[in-house]
Amino acid sequence: MQFGDGADVGPLSERPLVLLADCIGLEELKRIIQPVEELPPAVCISSQPTLMRDVRILANLSALEQRRLRYEPEMPTYLQGQLRAQDVQVFPQACDTVDVLAKSFPHTYGKCNAMRFLPVEQTSANPSLGRVESPTLRRPRRVGIVFASNQAPGFHSVIAGVFDHLSAEKPPAELIGFQGGYEGLIKGFVMKIDAQVIDQYRNLGGQDLLCYSSEGGCLVFKDHLSAVTGTIRKQRLDGLVVVGNMEAQVDAAFITEACAAQRLECSVIGVPVSIDCDFPFVQQSIGYDTVCHTLSAYIGQLGCMAQATGRLWIFVRMTGDAWSHIAVQCTLQAHPNIVLLSGSKLHGQSLPGIVQHVCDLIMQRHEAGHDYGMVLLPLGFVQDITELRLLFTEVMQVQANGSYETGWDSIPTIASKLEHCSAALFDLMPRDVQFEICFGGREREGRHNHLSTISTDRLILRFVEIELQRRKDLGFITQDFFRGACHPMLHHARSALPSNFDCDLAYTLGWGAALLTCIGRTGLLVSASNLNASVQDWVLGALPLTSLLRTYFDEEANDISILPANLQLLRQRGIIRPFSNLPAMRDRCGVYRGPLQFWGEATLDPQTRTTWFMENFPIQDPTSLLQDISSLAAELQSMMATAQAESRLYAVNSILTNALSTLDTYKALDASSRRLAQSLADVAMSSMVWKTNVEEGGPPRRSSSSSLLDSGCGPRQSSASGHAWGIQVSPPDGRGGVGDRALQSSASGHTWGIQVSPPDGRGGVGDRALREIAEEKPSYR
Repeated sequence: MQFGDGADVGPLSERPLVLLADCIGLEELKRIIQPVEELPPAVCISSQPTLMRDVRILANLSALEQRRLRYEPEMPTYLQGQLRAQDVQVFPQACDTVDVLAKSFPHTYGKCNAMRFLPVEQTSANPSLGRVESPTLRRPRRVGIVFASNQAPGFHSVIAGVFDHLSAEKPPAELIGFQGGYEGLIKGFVMKIDAQVIDQYRNLGGQDLLCYSSEGGCLVFKDHLSAVTGTIRKQRLDGLVVVGNMEAQVDAAFITEACAAQRLECSVIGVPVSIDCDFPFVQQSIGYDTVCHTLSAYIGQLGCMAQATGRLWIFVRMTGDAWSHIAVQCTLQAHPNIVLLSGSKLHGQSLPGIVQHVCDLIMQRHEAGHDYGMVLLPLGFVQDITELRLLFTEVMQVQANGSYETGWDSIPTIASKLEHCSAALFDLMPRDVQFEICFGGREREGRHNHLSTISTDRLILRFVEIELQRRKDLGFITQDFFRGACHPMLHHARSALPSNFDCDLAYTLGWGAALLTCIGRTGLLVSASNLNASVQDWVLGALPLTSLLRTYFDEEANDISILPANLQLLRQRGIIRPFSNLPAMRDRCGVYRGPLQFWGEATLDPQTRTTWFMENFPIQDPTSLLQDISSLAAELQSMMATAQAESRLYAVNSILTNALSTLDTYKALDASSRRLAQSLADVAMSSMVWKTNVEEGGPPRRSSSSSLLDSGCGPRQSSASGHAWGIQVSPPDGRGGVGDRALQSSASGHTWGIQVSPPDGRGGVGDRALREIAEEKPSYR
């Protein structure tokens, strides 16, 4: 429900109506919901693969959608007047092996600087950062735009900003859209975007204007890149705007390099749209604000429902990686009792330890008289659980060594090939979760699981029930008080109506992308800073796409991969832990702040336009520090140029030498601290693959694909360390909880604990590192 302009629900005639089946007929209800019954046929974009686009009818839009069409996004007013552009020659780089990156992008790396736009009347620009000049307009004739990643709120507002700027040019430039994402960019599926089309999608959610096909979701092969440059040449594009997440901007960097190699005068500009908000050096990406506020409302409602029942624990599986920024913001707004995030240990987190911690919280709240609560579980958290990673990789390797039909009958056969510890864990799981791990979404040709298809919330709930039952059998619990339920929220809010903030940000960045194409800049990601101030104080700028990339050397293939350098703000130095001001976990109660508001007094509250990520991002942003160092270096250079005494030259040279030595030492310490702080979730699932003993009586074998797995990490034996891994079975003697051993296997009426340990008995698999990335010998922690 939307509040009125006076912060109330408005007059009765404008309030939402509850339609009951016994009060209104089905046909009458259809006429209210869909006034125009005869819909035009869908537009066929592609037959291979099949890709259709519906034709939007304004009369069938809801009242809220029609009002959102009339919303006029704000942007800094100076962008509509005369501008000055400042090249920022000093800007941060996400990659620490810039020489490797320079070889991969010989035509574009180092050829363009970061930049920012300033109003003409501003005189506070620091000239030491770079030259300030009035940009020369190139007057593009034809610009293309493509949706290059999955759905997020704000895509249509980006197109609106691009279109409005190009339409204001004299003569107006033409804007064309590539339908179906990269599939349309490769095969040339184009549509012309005019005012009549864009006015039907302004400020609305989804991607249905251009659509996005998961087929060809990225430019994997060189043939794809050649096809893209062929499309650019055929369509005579002066500019290409790539709208999408970090992975999409990697492709944009390669498109820029290909255009430069073929001498195509096409400006390639990226626009950051991602619900994960993981762009380095970008204060906040488009879509993050909407998703956080929408999911927080859902989670708050679930908390109210759990509190109303008085006896319900809800396990919420939501989108996000192991360090999810979305989970952090939703926790701050909705106050769930616990959120499961990644640790900073390479050996990951033990599943028994996680279950024990959740159960302890449940018992503490039970003692306080509260048998309800909420547990948030980000999608990527499962990658930080040691036992589940072992299980997933073993299942993938077993299937790689044999042919198994997709069906229930194949599951016992696959389970029989697993190691004893993994098999016992697998046997405790719900049967449909077993199917998801074996077949649900797993790519046959690839060695990784689609984590979104695995119900990890039901998995954790199942193990919590087992542990609580064990404690009851041991006499620690005298009554059945626990009742759990799962609520997956993986795709919620992806197509939600963008918030006012996201509409403003998307429109501003779309306008800025078009502006960059008009002045002939290429290979840049448009961004805005100072977002926690008013819109008029935002600073529009751009970063080189190559500054967002990192390199990874594959020892097995002797090849270098270019990957996105995703930002995880929780792991950065100086960041204050976000939950320190929240009540203790046992004392928390779910908070429902209401649905996302689009007008009225509620939208004027500054807290509705700020997030934890936005406020804390400047703490770790190195841009200002780098600029200070650059100013100091320029001052020293000036001193050397004007020095008349030789002693001054020696003094300045000594200062510079000591500074370089200090920077080299800091770089080594930083690399060492990053290595120590790396978590198991950082390691790609495909990198943790080893051969299991599939043949009867055969010795354990290391896979050639496990080059990242140093000695001491095989499921049975490590040839380098000489450790032999065994199975330890202990009866329920009460000398330790589930946290001291792996989960139980019910046999002969007893509850048994299974623990994987080396022969020296120094703890289970959750108490040591599975592998070391550095060249040091493995250490068991």
